[in-house]
Amino acid sequence: MAGKTEKLLLLVNPSAGNGKSIDMLADVEQKFFEIGADVDIRITENIKQAKEIAFIASRRGYNRIIAMGGDGTVNAVAGGILGSDSTLAVIPSGTGNDFFKLLKIENKLENICRAAAFNKAVELDAGIINDRPFFNMLGVGFDAEVAIEANKMKGNLGVLTYLSAVLKVWKRFPVFDIRLRIDNLELEKQVMLVAVGIGRSTGGGFLLTPYALANDGKFDVCVVQKTNRRRIFSILPKVMKGTHVRQPETKIYRCRQVEISSKSALPIHYEGETFVHKNGRLSVKMSPNKIRVAAGEL
Repeated sequence: MAGKTEKLLLLVNPSAGNGKSIDMLADVEQKFFEIGADVDIRITENIKQAKEIAFIASRRGYNRIIAMGGDGTVNAVAGGILGSDSTLAVIPSGTGNDFFKLLKIENKLENICRAAAFNKAVELDAGIINDRPFFNMLGVGFDAEVAIEANKMKGNLGVLTYLSAVLKVWKRFPVFDIRLRIDNLELEKQVMLVAVGIGRSTGGGFLLTPYALANDGKFDVCVVQKTNRRRIFSILPKVMKGTHVRQPETKIYRCRQVEISSKSALPIHYEGETFVHKNGRLSVKMSPNKIRVAAGEL
């Protein structure tokens, strides 16, 4: 259990989950009071500000900084404290909440708040995409286009939001010509997607890298090669259970560094954030720093 003298800061993203954080905040405050946790609270304007506040707070005496929001909020706060001695904790209130899933904490509010305030910290891996930190999953191609579609949708329906987005992208059936360097292995392929995972799931529970361990110092890389539309539609449901790895179109690699390049623009997503990589090489490598996280029994 964390010491009584620890300073705790809760950073709340009011736009996470279409306002779910604000709806939950009174109950969260009450739970912290009931369990005897003295927590300072700051409602942020956006995730950029959350990262800036987390960075300053982690260098000015806050031992534990709690991110209340979705995966984008968690990634911002974690990026702010990376390299410090502060511990990250999470109260999930986004759409996917995939980082929270890897922490093995029972999804009940009292348990979540107790874990955030008092659970021991473990060290988990952190990745770097060019110069941007990430802590769970990077996706290139099909799943990135799904994330882009999901971000356009209103309402917080969890995995149903992503399933609806999957159907929209499936109709377009995008294929990507890419070059991969996975440690010292070089490949050139037409692919549907490439996923680089520290954790196991993305999109609210799609197990693209089902055997990934978040503390082993390596990425799991899932490559789904080009196939026909019908096969994709049959493979996608298997991703929910992680059994897509048994399909001939799917290959899994383990490594410490990945380079991805293409002559055409590539849609990218990580931790709920999306962008388009228009040219050049995308470098993904392990950070020399670990992130301290309040977790369950991993």
